[in-house]
Amino acid sequence: MTVTNSIVVKPDRVKKLRNQYPWLFADEIQEVRGAPNAGDVVELQETRGEFIARAFFHPTSHIAARIVTYDATEKINRAFFEKRFERARARRAGAVVNTNALRLVHGEADRVPGLIVDRFAETLVVQFRNAGVETFRKEITQALKKIFAAQGAYERSDTQARVEEGLEERVGLLYGEVPSEIAIHEDDVTFLMNPQAGQKTGFYLDQRDNRRLLRSLVGRESRVLDVYSYTGGFSLHAAMAGAHALAVDKDRDALKQLEWNARKNNLSERVGARWGDAEKILEQLVREQRSFTHIVLDPPTLAKHKNDVPFAKQLFTRLATNALRLLEPNGMLFLSTCAYHISVSDLIEAARIAASDVSRRVSVLTVTYQPADHPWILQIPETLYLKTLVLRAELRD
Repeated sequence: MTVTNSIVVKPDRVKKLRNQYPWLFADEIQEVRGAPNAGDVVELQETRGEFIARAFFHPTSHIAARIVTYDATEKINRAFFEKRFERARARRAGAVVNTNALRLVHGEADRVPGLIVDRFAETLVVQFRNAGVETFRKEITQALKKIFAAQGAYERSDTQARVEEGLEERVGLLYGEVPSEIAIHEDDVTFLMNPQAGQKTGFYLDQRDNRRLLRSLVGRESRVLDVYSYTGGFSLHAAMAGAHALAVDKDRDALKQLEWNARKNNLSERVGARWGDAEKILEQLVREQRSFTHIVLDPPTLAKHKNDVPFAKQLFTRLATNALRLLEPNGMLFLSTCAYHISVSDLIEAARIAASDVSRRVSVLTVTYQPADHPWILQIPETLYLKTLVLRAELRD
């Protein structure tokens, strides 16, 4: 594709782009030359015309340009995406083991802004999140077929990010054959997932390492509370290690899937479910004087924007307060956020206030982040989104 449009960047914003930060915001533009439309490739330039990068453009988005290459000679075509996908595959080689489900392409972290590709056994699930990747839908699809051999691909472009770009949601078969149910495995645990329904792309791959960590910590006959459980990833891993797990979620379909997964793994007697609002159920469990050795709090994204953070911290504090009331001495709490805007410091503050409210001494065992197939790029803070505090409520004096 020939680039005929250009964007002149304000001088004080050039350095961050040259330092590999991939986004140019609307208020950082000094001049638009030509008449680029949403999804067009534009050339980013300094005021004297020096080339900076090529990027996907959007005239009304607050992210006006998303960099796709720093090479002035590189053409954005099928071969370009094949090269990007080959690099993404090489990056993950040997990094994700004992599973047939992983993220293959992680947007800006793999230099394909707005594209998400997850693999579940022989099926790909794909999200085109912005106008740029939508423009190159054909080339991207062809490249996926060549580089990531699969029986078929299903599109789940039903994200809020896409709506904000002025694009219609698109859900359906992208190519090949896609079953309505897919059996995936994570170590010795089998999950049945439906790529055509459910949240995100159908399964939360990014909590894989934390599920394994929980499993390594629970003992036989431990009691695990899995709050915001979805289809029960934490519950099943804990039960496989000999624990008894109670999963809590307000998604009835997810809990039905959890029950099927428990039967599939011969864990029905060790995994229970309770439907309803997580905060209310925690309060009920406190009134019932229940106790648990391990609790997982993994709520959905609570802060999609910076001004959502105060509310999110208050909710985390309330959740953690009741969780600490339910933890037996030396019990462990996994406190997770999948929101970029919520920092580790925010989680620590919420946990500290909660510990003070219940007069319990709490130690931090570790802090974990997203797994290797969801790369975190140093120069792109937004690529670090999953953070988890692992806490121990110590013995009372």
